[in-house]
Amino acid sequence: MKRFAFIALHAPGWPVRQQCRLLGVSPSGYYAWQKRVPAAAAEQALPAWQVAAQRVFATHAGRYGQRRLRAQLRREGHAVGRQRLRGWLSASGLRALCTRASSRSPRTTQADPQAVAAANKLATWPAATGPNQIWVGDITYLALATGQWAYLACWRDAFSRRVVGWHVSESLHTDLILTAFNRAVAICQPPPGLLVHADRGSQYTSEAFTTLLDRTQAIASLSRPGNPYDNALAESGWSTLKTELLPRGACFTDLEEARLELAEYLDHYYNTQRLHSALGYCTPLEIELHYLFNLP
Repeated sequence: MKRFAFIALHAPGWPVRQQCRLLGVSPSGYYAWQKRVPAAAAEQALPAWQVAAQRVFATHAGRYGQRRLRAQLRREGHAVGRQRLRGWLSASGLRALCTRASSRSPRTTQADPQAVAAANKLATWPAATGPNQIWVGDITYLALATGQWAYLACWRDAFSRRVVGWHVSESLHTDLILTAFNRAVAICQPPPGLLVHADRGSQYTSEAFTTLLDRTQAIASLSRPGNPYDNALAESGWSTLKTELLPRGACFTDLEEARLELAEYLDHYYNTQRLHSALGYCTPLEIELHYLFNLP
């Protein structure tokens, strides 16, 4: 079975039980197969592109589907057609993680009817031509094993799609977005005139956040009432994050585990390793490095 051969090929650097869980086979079945098949047959030479494809699929823990997998293979010098790669994935029993709609969810956007909200300046603003010109923000929910929710606030750079600042908490208090924004400012040091766009949630129309924007010399922009498409760039990454970090309805044990897993995913994977289709299958880090060093 090709899945067992895949596991055997990667056993020196990838735990067998984790591979079995990812590929949907039992460890006992793998070890029984290993006894039947000579070691030489398990490690027989495969085409270079298949070896590379197996490695990439395992390295990214099943997060790469056919298009993103093909893009990575092309970066490594393997020109594989879509149909050929799709057929190989099917024959190998490899299936990427896919998004699933949540049956229940808390509200993260609660407007303050008394607040004076900024206009949607993003709609007419020039597109970002470099980092730290436009940031977009949003809040999402994450399930905990306790039955409660954790809330994640992120700020993304519109040019590179990099998550420049984030914070997770068990509360939707305004401190959630303030902490995330202060972290982003401390790391990126944006120049005056940064456009900061979000929805009309009470956190973003609060006096505390408005004061913070003034102190940063940033310009506020808010979505129109009842129009989620105005903040589509900020919201677009949530389904990807939940699918890749909490596959098949999983949840975090507690808030501390959520913080650790988010730090690994956002800071060390999403920003620096994951290929983004909206960026021409480059990483956010690559986009910013190309800009800073004027690379082709």
